[in-house]
Amino acid sequence: MNNEKISEFEQYFQIDEKIQVNLFAVDNAQIPKTQIDLEDDIPPLFKLANEVSELEQSSLRPLRGLGDMAQELAAFLQVQSRKIDLIMSHILASEQANDSVNQCDSYGGGGLRFTTTSIYDMGQAFKTKLFLHHEASAVYCYTQVVAIEKHADEHYQYTLLFTAIRDTDQELVVRASLHAQTRQLKKRQQLEQSKNDSDSEK
Repeated sequence: MNNEKISEFEQYFQIDEKIQVNLFAVDNAQIPKTQIDLEDDIPPLFKLANEVSELEQSSLRPLRGLGDMAQELAAFLQVQSRKIDLIMSHILASEQANDSVNQCDSYGGGGLRFTTTSIYDMGQAFKTKLFLHHEASAVYCYTQVVAIEKHADEHYQYTLLFTAIRDTDQELVVRASLHAQTRQLKKRQQLEQSKNDSDSEK
């Protein structure tokens, strides 16, 4: 059974990027059994943030097929979108709860990995909040420990599988991981270009 859950986790790409993750240990009985139950459980702030993100994506998409004529309009809308992103990021940053605040090691459409000195059992369930600051959004879901790896100095890396998450939120996490990969590739290219320019000046 656990191998099946790990396989489910590994179906999705994982990006090595640290983001804030709030975790609150819960009993398995507290995990919503249906999408309706999950919807009822999600705080309004998380729903609002993700609806704004979806609206931004859908409003900019039609402009891509209009060619050069739409460039200035698209640039204007992106500036307005960025303003909204900054406001949402500030609002989400104020989201506080009696949760354990962590920085995850990686995340993706299947779940996340994080390292801590705290000890949790295999199968431990968590109410989970992922804060995707580059997307100016956040995801409220439930996860479960499906793998544990002991590291040095009494640290443990836990692999958490999404067990209750909205389809739109999972798509958001997938999109965020791909955007993060693009950022990392661009940064690597810039560093390589900078190094090449420096070497050529010698």
